[in-house]
Amino acid sequence: MVEPREEQLEGALTDLKVLDLSGPVGVYCAKLLADMGADTIRIEPPDGDPMREIGPFYDDDPTPEKSLYWWHFNTSKRGITLDLEKPQGQDLFRRLVQWADIGIESFTPGYLDDLGLGFKNLHELNPSFILASITPFGQTGPYSRFQGPDIVGQAMSGVMQLVGVPHRPPYLIGSEIGYWTASTFAADAVMLAVAYRDVSGDGQHIDTSMQRAMSLGAGNSMSTYNVLGHVLHRGELFARGRGGVRTEYLCKDGYVFYIAAAAGTTMEATRDLLVEHGLGEEFDPLWLDPTILRQDGKEKERFEALMSGFFLRFTRMEILEMCFNREKQVFAVPTGTPKDVVESPQTAARGFMRDVEHPELGRSIRYPGPPYRLPESPWNIARRAPLIGEHNEDIYRGALGLSEDEIVHLKNEGVI
Repeated sequence: MVEPREEQLEGALTDLKVLDLSGPVGVYCAKLLADMGADTIRIEPPDGDPMREIGPFYDDDPTPEKSLYWWHFNTSKRGITLDLEKPQGQDLFRRLVQWADIGIESFTPGYLDDLGLGFKNLHELNPSFILASITPFGQTGPYSRFQGPDIVGQAMSGVMQLVGVPHRPPYLIGSEIGYWTASTFAADAVMLAVAYRDVSGDGQHIDTSMQRAMSLGAGNSMSTYNVLGHVLHRGELFARGRGGVRTEYLCKDGYVFYIAAAAGTTMEATRDLLVEHGLGEEFDPLWLDPTILRQDGKEKERFEALMSGFFLRFTRMEILEMCFNREKQVFAVPTGTPKDVVESPQTAARGFMRDVEHPELGRSIRYPGPPYRLPESPWNIARRAPLIGEHNEDIYRGALGLSEDEIVHLKNEGVI
């Protein structure tokens, strides 16, 4: 639940107006700004954005207004329709730029320039306007016009090379981590550009590359290659130089991820835990230094056989309680499902899940909330994602001053 005081406070970005033209690679950037209070206007084609076709769907009803993907990434936004490829649509967008502070887009580089809506054109209209472009490879370079879904960011950043176990091919991380990473870095850059504008009065063009953003998530693999000439492979990123062992074990109701992180405290805690459960004699003192486990395959097999049998006695939550609720923690971490996260007492204590009204459904839907607490200017989901063209009247009449007859004409012409 949201704390009552939070509901009465404004978000940190309530003085900013944002135009969101982004596709999947950038939509999370706009969501971050919207949930922090920015008046974010989601602009989509008159027949709806293609993201509305991404499932799963509420009540298994595959209609544009019931995409859970769309709902999640467009909270707190208002929504309008606009065809940028029509001259009248371009004129309306120019007027919106004069009204707004920030634009977020993820078109193929050069697309907006071809429409006369590139940053140079927009800067002339509104010198303080900030445009954030979020694309697979950035605005320049030989790959700049290549299409790139999330898997491209994971693969070509070097991250996928490090995911998985040594004897298997690289794995795809099971989420759109490339999109979200690029969007998060872009949101950071937007805030830096706002701070710069507050001092200088000038807006600027932010050029975010998903590939480059994701490469920062490849840990020290780049520096390892640059300095040592060594390409890190799966299983090496955490093991090299740390002497650690990381293994997933089956338990009664799922899996736990066990980490033997360092010599000393971690392994002593594991030994003490096994002693408490009558397995102390089977723990070899050699294992107090986990480097032995990394370097000696037979010792690792012996250790893993012991731990495998031990963890099978318990459920994930039992393992969490007995491993963490002690002076020296044993790092055996339950692999949680979305159900576990939603129902977690820690999640409840932090007020992570938020109920958001969906008037068209006659009920509220639970959404993930903020990852941090900002007591004086809280993150808050102000509204559910917009319906197609839901706020056309509010924006075109309220913000741009169009008459009712003008709005009807634009709609009949397929501009909005």
